[in-house]
Amino acid sequence: MKRFLCAVALVLSFSFVFSIDFPLGGDYAFRLTNPELLTSAGSAAGGGFYTAGPSSIVNNPALTASEQRIMLNLGYTALFGSQEVGGFGSGAQIALLIPSRWGVFTGILDGIFCNVGKLEYGNVLNLRGGFSKDITDRLYAGFDLSTGIRWADGVDWHLALDLGFVYHWGRLGFLKDFRIAGALTDLGKPYEIGMPSIATPKLGVAGTLFSVSNDNVAAGFSADLSFPMFMNMVFDAGLQLRIAKFITIKSGWQFNVRDTVNKNYNLMPSVGLTVRFGINTKENQFMLDKGWQQSEIITSGAWQKLYQDVTAISAGAAINLGLKDTEAPKIQLWDE
Repeated sequence: MKRFLCAVALVLSFSFVFSIDFPLGGDYAFRLTNPELLTSAGSAAGGGFYTAGPSSIVNNPALTASEQRIMLNLGYTALFGSQEVGGFGSGAQIALLIPSRWGVFTGILDGIFCNVGKLEYGNVLNLRGGFSKDITDRLYAGFDLSTGIRWADGVDWHLALDLGFVYHWGRLGFLKDFRIAGALTDLGKPYEIGMPSIATPKLGVAGTLFSVSNDNVAAGFSADLSFPMFMNMVFDAGLQLRIAKFITIKSGWQFNVRDTVNKNYNLMPSVGLTVRFGINTKENQFMLDKGWQQSEIITSGAWQKLYQDVTAISAGAAINLGLKDTEAPKIQLWDE
């Protein structure tokens, strides 16, 4: 009898899964809130040059474990329907990262307001909080909790847990800073439309392909495989080119098996540009007292053609307060 009941429950659960009309691109809709996410290729390993910020916990909650500075990140994406379908949608994000001696805390508030073409997401507002820590010099781990509401014809809610790790391998053949990462995301209740899919495992690798002229020109890559609800397979690939250590050109490309089978092709890569600026605020006493007199501003923009009838144009900015601590600790064995 127990076996029979288990079989019935399994059949009913699969019937529920197959009855869901998954929204196109719903598993990765929250990448549309920030240009860095739009061009990150969903890298669980931090991308070619390991550029982790508060928004990167959307890909893997462990990525922020080594960050030493307070970071504030803002992003906005406009979604334009083609002349045939019309319409306009938006995605927006504000994110904050705070390091501490216990670990790194991150919070994100983002929203998607979109019913344009085939992107039928409705109005979604999501809140995410994460924690990450370096277990060793090479191994990072982290988790985050997300909750939100969606309103369209009615009101729906979402609650989920994400887990992740990053392992810094080091040099592997000709690759520098090679990394292996994994995440298990969206463990919990999705929105009723199946966005995002329940339980998505992800595996990724990334590293630097080459660097020349004292690292003034370098290229990096990332590659990820994810399996939303263990019923689909998505391959993400990213390339990054860095010039003079402050300009980065990025591109991300995705192949989604379920979307392709349903003849919803999205083979156009995203392209983006990131520029870093140093700022000096020695005249500001408050910034001086906090040790933030020298900080960094990062501006970014991105573009992608989505599913033939929607175009995404995204812009964002981030501020990193203070400078990274690159000096090794000084050890004194005896007093003078």
